[in-house]
Amino acid sequence: MNLKIIPYIENKQVNAQHKTLCETALHKMYRECCNDRLAENYSDNTMRLNKMEMYCFLFDENNKPVQASGCQILSENVVRIYSRYYVFKDFRTANTARLDKTDNFLDIDYCLPKLEKFPLIICSRDKSPSFFKKLKKTRPEVFSSWHIYPSEIELMWRNNFQHIFYTGDVTYIEEIIKK
Repeated sequence: MNLKIIPYIENKQVNAQHKTLCETALHKMYRECCNDRLAENYSDNTMRLNKMEMYCFLFDENNKPVQASGCQILSENVVRIYSRYYVFKDFRTANTARLDKTDNFLDIDYCLPKLEKFPLIICSRDKSPSFFKKLKKTRPEVFSSWHIYPSEIELMWRNNFQHIFYTGDVTYIEEIIKK
């Protein structure tokens, strides 16, 4: 499958060139996610698009949305990749193939070079860190410089406990721990 990545938001600005295509995909996401575990994260009021350094969609060769993912600014020094990550239902893989990403990490290849101004880049999960361990083991070409933070943190908001996968200067983690 030929995929193309299209930034809806880049450098905190909406990309006017692809605004209509991306907003159509965004509204499809809002409608489609209603029975998902984290459905409350995917509404016009909860997407936090105003906090995104980037928010990109992947489309197939027919401009059908495949997945979406953001790079959310958490502090002046910390950005979270895969924020409001969503795979459209037509492109989801079985749970047995969780590392078989449809895009083969095309989004990371596109986004990471554009995030160099952030000394700490994280990915977070509310479940266990085992997925991060699998990523590091099975995809070293992508994640060799990434590390798993040794303990769960309360990330920014009360009762938002997350496991952290990171690259960069971990001392900035203090900026995103709920005080």
